[in-house]
Amino acid sequence: MHTDHGTGVVTSGTHSPCLEVGIGMAYVPRAAAAAGTAIEVDVRGKRRSAEVRERPLYRKESADGR
Repeated sequence: MHTDHGTGVVTSGTHSPCLEVGIGMAYVPRAAAAAGTAIEVDVRGKRRSAEVRERPLYRKESADGR
């Protein structure tokens, strides 16, 4: 994982069927940890654009729409 602030380490990743995109978790340099920070991730030898996001990535709506 690469940022303008150094290199981090991806700890896990998969495809999210709910979000219909790839998601992952990583240790990133503190300077790159803010939500919205653009990063690059190595996925099987190819660099892919990614973005730091806040958790949870997905919230299930209740029956009453909340």
